Formats: sequence, structure tokens, C-alpha cells
Amino acid sequence: MLLLADSGATKVDWCVADKQGVKASFQSMGMNPYNISAERLHGEIEQKVMPNVQGFDIERMYFYGSGCSSVQKKKEMTDVFAQYLPGTKIYIEDDLLGAARAACGHNKGVAAILGTGSNSCLYDGNRITENLPSLGYVLCDEGAGTNIGKLVLRNYLRRQFPEDLHEEFRNENPGEESDFLDRLYKGEVPNYYLASFAKFAIMRQNHPYCRALIEEAFDGFFRMQVTQYKDYNLLPISVVGSVGYHAREVFKAVAKKYGMKVDKIIKAPMEELLKFHLGE
Repeated sequence: MLLLADSGATKVDWCVADKQGVKASFQSMGMNPYNISAERLHGEIEQKVMPNVQGFDIERMYFYGSGCSSVQKKKEMTDVFAQYLPGTKIYIEDDLLGAARAACGHNKGVAAILGTGSNSCLYDGNRITENLPSLGYVLCDEGAGTNIGKLVLRNYLRRQFPEDLHEEFRNENPGEESDFLDRLYKGEVPNYYLASFAKFAIMRQNHPYCRALIEEAFDGFFRMQVTQYKDYNLLPISVVGSVGYHAREVFKAVAKKYGMKVDKIIKAPMEELLKFHLGE
């Protein structure tokens, strides 16, 4: 029996399955080891995870999570789960490898996450062979929700929007310049606040102005991330994440400009990760 987890910043999607199908699926709060205390982590496992895996003979556990790229954090998480799942083979991996395995399967390619944030890598069909540092929303996150949202908010506040879009944005997001800036610079989780404005452009991606903003963000993603990989245009690119998924036609157009074939774009990795691991 396989226990599979896809851990993001706010929640973890869990699934218990074997070759005959899914036996249980449930959620817990996010388990980024940099953001969750040891006490809270143990509490989530005891209250949300263990009651849902009772009665199953869990042979393998794969946990793909944000904040789980370093050897130290992988060991910390492994040691915690081993207390609750004795005898289970536990594999702690970062979310980028999960995205690559979900989107590319056992095929070589460029894999990317395009959600609230962005990341990318070269993938050999099983492991990541090269990865540029993502550096987060302040410095980078090209092509992500934070990047598109930043362009939307900046252009609105500087009155760069066409009149029709300006009125629509103002009606949906009432407030003065100081209201937006206070929330951005003094509020909690500013990256999620910025990313919330990406929806405005993505929902109107057939409007030439909004499409141009999304293209600008995706162009930055290819220029600053993808083209840094050797022979990038000889490989297909696959994407996991809500931004890439909902703006997939724009993404494909920008990829074509860089001479790349888009193989797969999926919103979330769980279903494809199940296929990857149950096919082993």
C-alpha cells in the first residue's frame, strides 16, 4: 500500500492507494518544515493523518513538499514520520521533484511549477539534474501568480489600464492607492496578496491588454529560467500549477516563440503521481 502526500504552503493532499485504486483521500494543513512548529506537525499527524491510515498496511510513503529540498529538512521530516509509521519506507522529496514526476513521468524534459510561485528544472525521467534557484517573489517568480499580480496592480495604480479594465478592476477591488500599499507592505503573506490579482488578468486573457500582461510574465519565465538550461529547446516542457493551467493557451504561444514543444500542463500533481508510483 502506498501513502502519497503533496504538501503546499497551506495544505497537504493525502492519498492511500494500491494498484486496485484509491482507498482513502484527505487533507491536512501545510507541512513546510520551515513554517510549522514541531508541536503543530506532530498534532497534524496525530489528528489528521493517522486516523485516516488506520487499518492500511502502508509499505511506502512519498511526501513531496515545499521546504523539503535540503538534506537536513528531509531527515527531520523522515524522523518525525518514522515515529508514526514504523516499518514503512519513507521518502521525503521537494515539491519540484513531485511536479517533474507528475508532469513528465519517466520521460526527460524541462519541468516547471507555475502557481503562486514559480520554479523549474531539467529532469532525466526520475531525478532533477539541474535547477536554478527560484529566489522567491521579491526577486523573481517569473511567470507565477505573484509576477502577474504584480504587473496587474502596478499598471492599475499607475493608470496604465485601458478605461474599460480600469473601471472593472476598481469595481472589484475598491480602495485608494494607500489601501493597496498598506496591505502589500504591512499585511501578512504579501505574496498571496499579490497573486490574488493574477486572477483578474487570467479571467480576461482574451482581452488584448490582459493577454499582453500574461505574455510578459511568461516571456520572463522562459528568458530568465528556461533558456538558462543547456539544449533547452531540444526538450519538451511540462507544467504543474493553476496559473500555467488556466493560462495554458498563452503559455503554449510563448513556448512556441522559444522553439519549445509543450508536452503536458496539469493543475495539480496527485493523479499523475499516483500513476508514476503505482507503475513502479
